[in-house]
Order: sequence, then C-alpha cells, then structure tokens
Amino acid sequence: MRSALLLTVVALLVALPAVGLAEPVKGMVDGSSAFVHPIDLPANTVQGTDGRTIDIVGDASNSSSASSRAKGNSYRVDTSVTLDEVEFWLSFTGAQTLTYYVFVSPVEFGTYTEVYRDSEVVNGIGTGWYSSGTIAVPLSAGNHYIIAVSWNGSMTYYYGTGDSQDTSFGAQVHGYAVGFDPLPASFDSTVNDQAIYYQRLMTTAISAVEDVTWGGIKALYR
Repeated sequence: MRSALLLTVVALLVALPAVGLAEPVKGMVDGSSAFVHPIDLPANTVQGTDGRTIDIVGDASNSSSASSRAKGNSYRVDTSVTLDEVEFWLSFTGAQTLTYYVFVSPVEFGTYTEVYRDSEVVNGIGTGWYSSGTIAVPLSAGNHYIIAVSWNGSMTYYYGTGDSQDTSFGAQVHGYAVGFDPLPASFDSTVNDQAIYYQRLMTTAISAVEDVTWGGIKALYR
C-alpha cells in the first residue's frame, strides 16, 4: 500500500509543470536573436549616504566587446525624479571618448529625442563603474527615457537579461542595443530587446511646490 502511494506521488510530481519559470520564447538579446525567459525582475534599490536613491539595473552575468557602439536602457517613469548621475559598468584601458546621453519619448516604442549629451576623454583603468558626473536631468512621470553611453574605441560592456526590471521611480522596460557612436539627436527604438545593461542611476525626488509657496515666489516679482 505504501509503495503504491509513493508511486502515485512521484507520478504527480513528474506531471506537474515547473512553477515560476516561463517557457523560453524567441526574442532579441543585445541585438541578436535568442531564446529568452521573459521574466520581470524586482528592483535593486539602496539609499545613498548623501540622500540620493541609487537603482542598480542589470548585472554582469553577460558580456560582449564591440567598437564604436552605444548601449543603454529604456525606462518608464511613473514618479517624477531628477537624474543626478548615471554610471555604466564597463571594461577598457587607455584613453577613449565616452559620451553620455538621455533621450525622451512619450511612448516606449517610438522616436526618442535628445535632452542631454556630454562627452569626455576618459582613461580606462579596466573593469569598473564609469560615471557621467553630475547631470541634473528631470525625468517626468508619463514619459519614457533611454539612458545610454557610447564610445569611440573598443569596449567590453555587461548586461543581465529579462523583460523588465522595477526601479524606485518606474521600471526598465527594454534594452537599447543597436546604436553607434555618436548617437544622432533622435532615433527610433522599436525592438523589445531583453538585455538589461548594467547601470547605476542616482536620483532625487521632485517635490511639488505648495500653492502658498508659489504665491510667495510670485509676490517677489510683482
């Protein structure tokens, strides 16, 4: 009797589908066709000692090398914040020109228009975080933004995979994989690339100004 019961339990366990793991589907990863598990990842958020919120997006589980390319992530913004700084996990040595960008679009898949660009010559020290420095770019709720970096030499870059990853202000919704250095002032992003490029975003909340405060400000200029 006990043997028959054990056999029944084993048979049921074998018949049950795996829980929590979506079937792989054909999609795009880092600009190439691949079979992927379309999973949504949780936020990886910490509070900085300076009061800024730090979102760590993607990871270093995958890497690739390329010359004169651009890589970045598209974000959906649900809560308005100021993007104070962005860092990219990269690997190179010697001097290269890195260009940091922020582009905006009213929809996820559509035309993105430049709102920020800055280039600097950076002496690579190997693998590590490379920073845009202070940029203070507003990210407005209801919009989508691509935050990217491009380089004019040879570079190793890193990325995780997934359909999206939550952030403190919204979510990373697709990877931007197909750009070249330098990026144009506007471009279309229409592919749901599953690469999540390894970035750290430092943001601060945008507080609404109360009516009484606005009244006081206006009174100063009457």
